[in-house]
Amino acid sequence: MVELSSFSPASGVVAFLLHPSVVPVIDVFRSLSSLEDQYDLALLDGPEQGLAAYIQPEAAKGIVSDALLMAFALTRQRGRPFAHRPLGSRHGSVDEYCLLALIGSSRNTASDVALEAAAFLDIVSLDPMAALAREILRQMEIGALVFEPPGPSEFRAMMGYGPSEDVLVETAMEKAEFNFRN
Repeated sequence: MVELSSFSPASGVVAFLLHPSVVPVIDVFRSLSSLEDQYDLALLDGPEQGLAAYIQPEAAKGIVSDALLMAFALTRQRGRPFAHRPLGSRHGSVDEYCLLALIGSSRNTASDVALEAAAFLDIVSLDPMAALAREILRQMEIGALVFEPPGPSEFRAMMGYGPSEDVLVETAMEKAEFNFRN
């Protein structure tokens, strides 16, 4: 499956399509606003079951647990709500794109992508967030939900402060994976 996403400075629009296996991971972050209104952990059953369709149930529980911890920590640090798409949506928001870029690049927090994603998300202290993101990434890799973070030029193009360009995003159907390239 190949999706073409483009950024046009004139339109200010970023089109980002999530792989179906990553939607439940993002849904944990999307569910946080509902959890704040009514603290009912059953709201996380949907994302966990969605993940279990792609990976072992133990890995799905681990991802949901770690993502929930990271979601709470991010919300406290940011001081403003995330821009999210509806639960189950494959269309991702810019915040969700930055969150995935941060998680994917969490092994190298000195990378431009990690630093710029953290800055865009208003993360003041990257070290605790990177530790949580690395744990999510580790659980995702155990479950074979692997994706490569975008490179600096791709990230900047998607965020709108790099050169305007088309970014080709490929997903392999045999496993859940993102490949970002120009």
